[in-house]
Amino acid sequence: MSINQFLSNFKGGAPANRFKVQITWPGAVGSPNVRDEFVVNAAQHPASVLGQIPVAYQGRQIPIPGDRTFEDWTITVVNDKSYSHRSAFERWSNVINSHEGNIQGADTLRDMVSTIDVHQLDRDGSILKTYKLYNAWPNNVSPIELSYDQNDVLQTFTVTFAYSHWHSPTSVVN
Repeated sequence: MSINQFLSNFKGGAPANRFKVQITWPGAVGSPNVRDEFVVNAAQHPASVLGQIPVAYQGRQIPIPGDRTFEDWTITVVNDKSYSHRSAFERWSNVINSHEGNIQGADTLRDMVSTIDVHQLDRDGSILKTYKLYNAWPNNVSPIELSYDQNDVLQTFTVTFAYSHWHSPTSVVN
């Protein structure tokens, strides 16, 4: 393929730094004093993996498609001075299993899980594609690193979510 053929077929790339993440907070977390859309410094489109079932046939292993699994999904959040999002994620984690009592603080699974939307944005802010993660819950809220030698650095922390599945209901076709 020549460069002219490439350029005539190229419809522009989706910018990696244009995205937003929206979380519908579960009922048991209450109404955290945070926006549903907040400062996520890094994320990714979710992955899915099709398993393999090896079937032996005359001394060879034939890979047959198996069940789909969904890997954990991680975001990096910029911490604000009020620790609003950090506190919301800690509260959510505590509802699932309390730090002190080792008990569940919600009556049903619906009160502990959430839907998360990951929107890929175009340069004008319009949504190119959306991924919806269903039945998501934080299985890891990372530490925040503190150090005297970190100048001109904002605090960040990661939150890793387990979820049942994802769906991509919107997609712009050029």
